[in-house]
Amino acid sequence: MAFIHSTLRAAALLALMLGLSDAVNAAANKEAIDESNPEAVVSQVVNEALNVLAEDIDRFKENEDAVQAFFSEHILPWLDTELMARFALGRVARQATDEDIQRFKDALEERVAKLYTGSLQSYAEETRHFAERGEVSLRTVSTNDDRAVVSAQISSPELERTTLRIQLHRRDNRWRVFDIETSGVSMLLVFRDALRSAASDGRIEELIAALENGTVEVEEAWEDETN
Repeated sequence: MAFIHSTLRAAALLALMLGLSDAVNAAANKEAIDESNPEAVVSQVVNEALNVLAEDIDRFKENEDAVQAFFSEHILPWLDTELMARFALGRVARQATDEDIQRFKDALEERVAKLYTGSLQSYAEETRHFAERGEVSLRTVSTNDDRAVVSAQISSPELERTTLRIQLHRRDNRWRVFDIETSGVSMLLVFRDALRSAASDGRIEELIAALENGTVEVEEAWEDETN
């Protein structure tokens, strides 16, 4: 039962992350959206994406290349991977060169893309059910010039009510996600801890290699923390 609850929770989380997807153009072009309001932007992109999920999940389930392309085109632009990379590196980032940071960021994006593809294909049916019958209620918790926190309460007939805290950062006049918390657990902190465990001496080269070689056990760490 714990595994089932964990799977559904992961599907809900995945659905929300997918929300930062096919509405890129919608969020940019619809004058009714207040782009200075992170909750309004998240609301629009979530609603748009749930429609996409309900219609296209079979294509994504069967075609890994389609998922990868979808991620690169529609999701990656809404993730602040630069901030994620610097946070994950911690103090190491202060001594790293710009080239080192870029290499780590590229490796991070590739790793996240693989995690995303695997999660979507593993939880395809749960994601479909949530897209068709799930509900997302949003509330802005806090906001300032370049940081915001939006609370998302997620529920469906198959899912116990779950609350997510979405951490956003505004860069280049666009709100981007850099962390999501559920059950008090930060995805970014879990990733950072898993990365440091995989690269014990903390050197930038070892950290990059851990990402490129896939030795960072993010999935297992996330299951341990949320369970």
